[in-house]
Amino acid sequence: MATKAIQNAECKMQSAKWLVGLSLVLVTLSFGSEIDSIIKAAPGHDAYPEAGALVLLDRKVVTVDKNNSATMERSMVVKIFEDRGRDDFGEVSQRFNKDGQVCEVLEARTHKPDGSIVKPEARAISDVSAPEVFGAMAYTNAMLKVVSFPALEKDAVIEYRVRVKPKKSSKEDGFSGVVRFGGLYPAEKREFTLVVPINAAFKYAWTMAGVEPRVETLPSQVSYTWTLTNTPQIIQEPGMPDIAKLIPVLSYSSYQNWKQVADKLKKEFDKGLVQSPEIKRLADSLTANPLSGGLEINAQGYAAQAIYLYVTQKFRSVPLDYGDAGYDTHKPAQVLSWKYGDCRDKNCLLISLLRAAGINAFPVLISRVVPAAKDVPSPDAFDWLATMAFVSDTASAKSAIGNRQSPTFLDPFAEYNLYGTIPEDEAGSDALYLDGESGGLTAVPGKGNAQSDLAITTADLTLNDGGDMSGTVSTEAGGFYDNQIRSSWRDQTPTDRKRSMAQTASGIKTGAQIDTFWFSDLNDLSRPARTGFRFTAQHYAVTQKGEVSLRVPTPAVVGEPLFGITSSARRINPVETRPSRIYVYKCNIKLPPGLKVDILPDSVAVSDTSGSSEGGWAKTADGVSFYYAVRVIKEDYATGEFPKLKAAIDAITRPQFREVYFLK
Repeated sequence: MATKAIQNAECKMQSAKWLVGLSLVLVTLSFGSEIDSIIKAAPGHDAYPEAGALVLLDRKVVTVDKNNSATMERSMVVKIFEDRGRDDFGEVSQRFNKDGQVCEVLEARTHKPDGSIVKPEARAISDVSAPEVFGAMAYTNAMLKVVSFPALEKDAVIEYRVRVKPKKSSKEDGFSGVVRFGGLYPAEKREFTLVVPINAAFKYAWTMAGVEPRVETLPSQVSYTWTLTNTPQIIQEPGMPDIAKLIPVLSYSSYQNWKQVADKLKKEFDKGLVQSPEIKRLADSLTANPLSGGLEINAQGYAAQAIYLYVTQKFRSVPLDYGDAGYDTHKPAQVLSWKYGDCRDKNCLLISLLRAAGINAFPVLISRVVPAAKDVPSPDAFDWLATMAFVSDTASAKSAIGNRQSPTFLDPFAEYNLYGTIPEDEAGSDALYLDGESGGLTAVPGKGNAQSDLAITTADLTLNDGGDMSGTVSTEAGGFYDNQIRSSWRDQTPTDRKRSMAQTASGIKTGAQIDTFWFSDLNDLSRPARTGFRFTAQHYAVTQKGEVSLRVPTPAVVGEPLFGITSSARRINPVETRPSRIYVYKCNIKLPPGLKVDILPDSVAVSDTSGSSEGGWAKTADGVSFYYAVRVIKEDYATGEFPKLKAAIDAITRPQFREVYFLK
């Protein structure tokens, strides 16, 4: 009897395996048939003249098991039109975490225009570390499965299928995800299917107009399929928002509320918050107050700044988005020895040192690109991590009021930002505090129309009898503009700086020369950046029939980015102008004796509720003065509002406003 039971069980197992194998064969045949139909019906380049390739199908299927572990399978079919399409799709990669996931290429082949099929060689499919972690061995779990497609030519079609699955199904608090329906290439069909256990409940939301899912009930599962057809390509333009803000984005989640999300991620982060004597000694050495000989409550501002600058500047930043290498943090002692860290680990070290110095601090999750779906609590809503510290107010720490503390936002990746300022891509973004108490979305403190986002460039110029122009140009920058100077110039070698300054001179006039130039200490994040140069431009002014004319030069080490953006006649995409800011240019031109002012351009002033520009000329005791100012109040301009933005900038950049005439 026992033997017969075993034989029966073995027969059932073999039958089940045969059925599974048969179903896989049928699915493969069905998909193969679908691919043939898709390729046969694919339009030519004439239907999409702006595109280098056409995505015929982009399908993603996520299957969630009873433990909330998820397996993802993605299928892509892409027709190549031009070399740029070949270059962009010649290699297709899939990100995965090798510590907990397995990534398998199920299909990869090229359908040539003559109908033949070419598959990549085995060596053309490889696992490589994500490019962000080059030289950072602690994060080599962040991997890419890369496929290099062969035989790509005009009208060839690539077929690609990949699966990412967990090494083992582990119990999770919930499941969630974010799916983007768009990109730089047009697509005939983008589709996402979510397969969940039959009793699983979840929420979903779109960032813009989306579709309702097609629902199919299976014996023990339910599938939800969202399909968008003919999604347009996004044309890249300077100053445009992130692509994710311009396309439909679907968020889904089974988490019940934001408190559940915060508690889960706080638990993961806290695994690394292990204090040690080494951390305490380092905190004490960094915060020793030179005025008092030790850390006192009224020295917390000094201590917070010293610790922040140490972590920000002494540790290399590994630019992995939050979650790309997992959610667990490494211990601060490990980060100390590595001298590098991603956003998890640099913040873990920062918080550990702040707490060792008696400063209350905790991590803050940030959604820098796409606003979080308010009614869909999800860990996937966030792509970055920073720190919120509560620092005693020096002025009131010893008053009768008691110890009043000020919230201070700190991002140890902001290595080009003045201490106390907030990176523009984070200010005002959705945030979630991991303080063990908060249970709802909040926002990163926003600067609004802060005076710190201000640049003032002053030019003192001299025009001689021969028409040569020389002078000194200096800039004092804060906030947004300060960051521009540091990120562009701080890490340049002296030779690179000299070469870059030569390019600045060529913008004044061909043949112009920079005589000398200078920068304040760009490593000092406690003081605004200052920079300047002295230049000479021979034969700058033009003399003709007793009249001298010139177009006032407006050179500077840092400029206003809108000048380049509004040079286009029209826009396809909105303009992202954050943060609110002010740029001012002041110029005094000393004239040689005997040269008199003939015509000065009229003053200009253009203003609306979202920004303004103004400028004007005036006579001085020894020449003329010129100025303009741009004020950006609004942070985003829709495409239809672009003409207003362009009009404001054109008013002060048009040649008629900048040209002046003198009489001999």
